[in-house]
Amino acid sequence: MKLKEGVSIEGCCSEILVAGITIIDPIFKDYGKEGVVTSGTEHYKHTAKRSAHYRGAALDWRSWWFTNSEKNAILDILKCDLGPNFVVILANRGKSNEHYHIHWAPVFEADHV
Repeated sequence: MKLKEGVSIEGCCSEILVAGITIIDPIFKDYGKEGVVTSGTEHYKHTAKRSAHYRGAALDWRSWWFTNSEKNAILDILKCDLGPNFVVILANRGKSNEHYHIHWAPVFEADHV
């Protein structure tokens, strides 16, 4: 896992960091590329006012070097392997700033509360 220049992961929750190292990066490597984090907790305005980036629960990952079919396959694999406690989207699809946005959003079941 690499960080794009200027990206910070300071203050990220352990769940998103562990997922990045143990699940996300290996999936990217299966497709011949190292995972590159393009946005973390560095301070700039995100699209969503309540972005998970602000609380250290989200990382964005480079997608532009994959073909469209690879992007879709990777999206499906990420969703499956990360499970229901992560939100995984291919944001800004088809635009120059397209990326995988992945954030930790635990699902709490009524039985466990």
